[in-house]
Amino acid sequence: MRRRVFVVAGEYSANPRHLPPERRKRAFLAEPHPELTDEEVTRLFFRFPNRSEDGRTRPEDWKREFALSAPIGLNDLFASAAHRALTSLYRLTSTDYRATRDSITDLFVTSMPGLDPNERMNIGLVPQALRAALALPPRVVAQYVVGTSDSGAWAFAQAVRAARNAEKPATIIVVAGQIIPAGYASQYQIRTVLGENDQARGLDMLAIGDLLMDAVRRNSGVSRAEVIALLERISSRKFDAAKQYPAGIQSGKPFRRDSPRTPYFDANDIAAPCCGAAACIVTSDEELALRVAAARSPRYQAAAVTEVLGVGEGSSNENFLHRQSPLLFSTAVREALAATADDARRPISVFASSAFGVAHDAFPSIELSFLLAMGLSYERSVERMAEGWPNPFGGLLTFGHALGASGLVQVNKAHHLFSGDQRYLKDGPHRRQGFRETGAIAFTSSVGGPLSHVVATLLRGGFEDVRPLAERTTKRPRDPGPSPLATEWREKRHQLRLVLPSYLARLRGRGPGEPWYVEGVTYVSIRSSIRALSREDVMRVRFDGLEAVVAQAHLEEVRAQLREVVLVVMGEVDRLASMFDAFRLLTDEVRDLAGKWRAAGQLTPKAMALSDDKVAAIVKEALRVPLVIATAPGSVPAERRKIVFLPYPGLDYPDLENVDVLWRQPDGRIGKAADDPGLLPFWNVRAKREEERPQAGPPGSTAREVVDGIVESQERPESMAELRLLRAWFSVDMPKPILEEALRRLGVEAGQVGPAMRALVILVELADGGSFADPGASPEIVGRAARKARAFLEAYETTTVQLGNLLAVSAFEPPPFRTRPDEGLVSGVRFARELTRAALETGLSLRAAVVAGQGAVYEDAEGRHGLASEATARAWELLTSLRGGPAGPAIAVDGAVGLVRERVQQRLRDWSAEPADSSTIFRI
Repeated sequence: MRRRVFVVAGEYSANPRHLPPERRKRAFLAEPHPELTDEEVTRLFFRFPNRSEDGRTRPEDWKREFALSAPIGLNDLFASAAHRALTSLYRLTSTDYRATRDSITDLFVTSMPGLDPNERMNIGLVPQALRAALALPPRVVAQYVVGTSDSGAWAFAQAVRAARNAEKPATIIVVAGQIIPAGYASQYQIRTVLGENDQARGLDMLAIGDLLMDAVRRNSGVSRAEVIALLERISSRKFDAAKQYPAGIQSGKPFRRDSPRTPYFDANDIAAPCCGAAACIVTSDEELALRVAAARSPRYQAAAVTEVLGVGEGSSNENFLHRQSPLLFSTAVREALAATADDARRPISVFASSAFGVAHDAFPSIELSFLLAMGLSYERSVERMAEGWPNPFGGLLTFGHALGASGLVQVNKAHHLFSGDQRYLKDGPHRRQGFRETGAIAFTSSVGGPLSHVVATLLRGGFEDVRPLAERTTKRPRDPGPSPLATEWREKRHQLRLVLPSYLARLRGRGPGEPWYVEGVTYVSIRSSIRALSREDVMRVRFDGLEAVVAQAHLEEVRAQLREVVLVVMGEVDRLASMFDAFRLLTDEVRDLAGKWRAAGQLTPKAMALSDDKVAAIVKEALRVPLVIATAPGSVPAERRKIVFLPYPGLDYPDLENVDVLWRQPDGRIGKAADDPGLLPFWNVRAKREEERPQAGPPGSTAREVVDGIVESQERPESMAELRLLRAWFSVDMPKPILEEALRRLGVEAGQVGPAMRALVILVELADGGSFADPGASPEIVGRAARKARAFLEAYETTTVQLGNLLAVSAFEPPPFRTRPDEGLVSGVRFARELTRAALETGLSLRAAVVAGQGAVYEDAEGRHGLASEATARAWELLTSLRGGPAGPAIAVDGAVGLVRERVQQRLRDWSAEPADSSTIFRI
């Protein structure tokens, strides 16, 4: 049996200034935490206090930053967060604290290991030590989950599955934390989330985040200036909204955009690494969830319960450069969303229709990738980002990115917003006004590596009281079935692996060399790419940004000196004990050069006023090399993507601003292709093809078979009709009519217009609402009468919509028809008669119009069948004409002439008939 799972508490670890040694001992952790002050929930995550590049701290570092006599360890953060979560649960359930501890059945602990050189802990013993520190019962099953920056979300998903499938109800504490020292050592360790091939070829996460942004820009038809202006707007809004969530590391800090880190991103666009821990408690014990929901506390504006509807994950090749699909298609994101929707038994549209989200936003391009993968266009995605829909309180950008803890932070944020937790949410211009009584849905997302492993969740919360939750506890979800969305995505993913080689093969012969498709350009630091650069690459590097500190007349001389330094460090990399030693050598050499430049008068006047260390820091930021990632034809998928460090003979970084296709000539030089929309791939919005007259496709062909034929073909360019089909097919949650229209234009039977259905439209208007004092009384009486009158429409599928005084019934009958053409009109008249009589008995007067015809069925906003028919317009026309006639009940029937009028009159024996050209009005 699949149990329902709920989040009933979510907390963070204390800032070190509030974790003196006495608060880290079992005596303190075994009792409830004292009530927290506002100061104790402000800026809970923190920066490691080391000032050395190797990440190591000294006792005076902790004393200086946090007034501590002993340093904080990761286990201390784990215990602090879990202790606060247990205390929150205890205060909601009004039991003694020991009973709260005894209710815990499992403990899941996680982080990304290996980042803190100060703490060599045995991760196999951490859960057991934490269990003992918190005084949890020995029977509590304690385990450690290892991961990267997605480990918090991964551990949460595993806990949800464990609680859902447990033989008995389970209550699980999930704890995720991270300590990340500053400096090159930990930063280089973070880089290990990339695949080994990516690292060997010189990439890092900063470069990949920027490459993704460039790929989206290129294929969305927007300029770099537009993107940068948008990023400033988004980041500014996040800093403003973060004031309402003071736990974040950037909460209350002013927004500035003055520290560029990549061609697109400023420092204030990128989530800063930090330290801290998060804990939440999930349970499948419905009695416990109900007690929490029923608790009344001034801390919460709504029930402090969030239901977990679904969890899911998606994976891609850990090596960014080995992925076979175009980089624009974030395959792991799409897989995670599909799997989560399947797990929640919801359509994929549930994400875009959520009340809000808490999306991973270490880089803006990652947040944008999630919105694009939900089926939103670029324009709608950036609008939502700018309004704060995917991150109402600033996201990781303002909270801080504690890697392994961040996935659990996302869940806690959603829980706090749903429950209106006054501990964490403060009043401000972005304050939520609450949710409807039955709650709302939200999503969270977390990322491991360069979008190589993605975890998503769907949550429901915001209940005003216990009633909606209590009513649903008796409704058990049906047993898990197949995963239709994930299965469909896997099939499309296989097709996406074919589109790049197919596209490149079609470009052959259309230019002066081998076609290379540009997927993105960016800069990468010398530190990250030092093993990948050749001597020739280094000798071409210009060190853009150096002109900020070096006088123009001396630039070439200084560049030559820096190239020699880089070559020296390259020669020492394999000899030195660690990469950190190589980085230290590079730093020392640059600092020495800064002093020499000053002495020789080679610095700018502004730089002469700076210290040598400050000049060296600016120069180190200029130690970057531009590169382009291009995909070339090849039989081995892992070798198709090329990294070309720039400048390169015949090619430089500025040349690639709006260039998407290159020609590699036989002599090795690379040239730009002309700006021709006919050369662009179908996923680029500017791509165009020759229009062709539709030809009949093979009989019985399915849409998938047609797409297979297109992506497997390498002989000719697609037609414009084929391009439209590919765009519709690979879009997320594309409306079925658009796909069918694209097939129809190709002459495929699957897209042809089907036979029309018999349609019946009945519009009813309240002409006289009687003497009821309540303005809602009359519509309610009409609605009740309409439910009973539906008995006369038994041969038709019906949809009824009521808006105040107006009631509309649309009905249809698909072929093969079981009734005569005039039978539907008579049934509609009987419905209108019954409804009018019932209303008249209560003192109400109705006007009605009944029209029969033909139409087509569509899926409406509620996911029900709707009817598109000219009969609707005709019914509205007749209803309008009745308003100018005599008072009293009336029914206008279109087509009631001749024998049909006689049949209708038999059903309206005591009604008078007023014939018109093609209709008849009947009155009592």
